[in-house]
Amino acid sequence: MNFENQNLEWRLCEAYFSILEISTTPEVSIDQLCREAKISREEVQEILPKNSIDYRFFFLKILISKLDREVLAELQVDITGDTISSTYDKILEGFSLRFEKYFQYKQSLKILSNNSKQRIEVFFNVLHENYKFSDNLLTLIEGDQNFGKKTLKSLALNIVFIRSLEIFLKNNEKDIDAVIRNLDKYLRDFQDIGFLMGIIKK
Repeated sequence: MNFENQNLEWRLCEAYFSILEISTTPEVSIDQLCREAKISREEVQEILPKNSIDYRFFFLKILISKLDREVLAELQVDITGDTISSTYDKILEGFSLRFEKYFQYKQSLKILSNNSKQRIEVFFNVLHENYKFSDNLLTLIEGDQNFGKKTLKSLALNIVFIRSLEIFLKNNEKDIDAVIRNLDKYLRDFQDIGFLMGIIKK
């Protein structure tokens, strides 16, 4: 995809989530997108999936992909030359940064997952993005490592994130403190199991 199309995709994505912020339903029409993004219908139809009635997952994946790139770039700056923080601290920081990025879209994300069925659909459709983030996070923090162990760690971190995301979506507080506390607990549990199984070295 060329740079111009990527820009148009992101403009549509921003438009979609802007509409959701003041909406009560995840259903957004092409006409609404055109008005909000100030893009012609013809251009919009060239970018949107041809066989999709519902664009939730198309835009959700674009959003997550962009936010995750930002998180990893920020984390790389933060940990470059850091010889004091542990691997655990860096992973916790990475996931905390991710939730901070998500927080500005919290209302929209809640609309996209406002019942159990929708939450399951959302989680299922972003599993690949979550796994990719965990994999890239581990590469950034730990460098190259045994493929099998890295896969197990990525899957475990994906589970940690999904559990924390459930709390994030249900929590009505105006900050993410409760989410980070639970994230810390889940990561501690994962670390203990990892030590026991030999996946993580002390």
